[in-house]
Amino acid sequence: MKNNGESLKNENKTVFETELLFPKLVMYRKCISTLQYLSSHFDVWRWIPELAAGYTVNGAYKLLTTRPTPTECVPEALLWRKDVPLKVTVFTCRLFRFCLPTKANLYHRGVISPDAQVCVAGCGYQETENHLFLSCPLFGQMWQLVRNWLCVYSVDHYSIVDHFYQFGTLSGGSKSRCSLMHMFWFATIWVIWKERNDRIFGGQVNHPLQLLEKIKLLSFWWFKANALVFHFSFHNWCHNPFVCAGCGRFLIFVV
Repeated sequence: MKNNGESLKNENKTVFETELLFPKLVMYRKCISTLQYLSSHFDVWRWIPELAAGYTVNGAYKLLTTRPTPTECVPEALLWRKDVPLKVTVFTCRLFRFCLPTKANLYHRGVISPDAQVCVAGCGYQETENHLFLSCPLFGQMWQLVRNWLCVYSVDHYSIVDHFYQFGTLSGGSKSRCSLMHMFWFATIWVIWKERNDRIFGGQVNHPLQLLEKIKLLSFWWFKANALVFHFSFHNWCHNPFVCAGCGRFLIFVV
């Protein structure tokens, strides 16, 4: 039994050396033979931001403190709002930093396989932040539906931060209107994200017009919860939210 075990071990060793190890050694030898050794040159470290002056602590500090982050492009007054729930604000901060658990980010972190990166809408594209919220054929059309509801017209940016700024100025330059438009923007991205999660984890599918009604209802409750005096109904809000918010011309609602 001992001799049979030793012979089997030697046989496996021979197979490993001839079929697995030897071809790799041959490949490595060919790679090494193609290298050219430069004996007159030495490896050096180079500080790319300042090639002339080289690395300095002051230069590294300036590099770290002057590089803008995505959230620095949006003032805190526009981001942290009383009429938007805290969880939605934190969600938006993560969106601006591209830190949401989208399928593309999950793939880069080794959580899912490359084949699982496809957008949940079934469009066949990779699910990134810009695609999911702006360019997806299904979820991207939500912005057009919201603009039609608000009677404003524009084309969409393909950058999250630029889209945020643009959407806030679509109804005019007044501060109250910009604030209200940004609230609609928060409500839209939150509804899109919730629908995305419902499709993945709950198997629930809503029509874009149903998502639009959710945006209307969500923005209505957000504004009403923070308004000192608010006597309008949800029907009035759907008809003209600017008038209900006090930043539009007065119209006579027909109930």
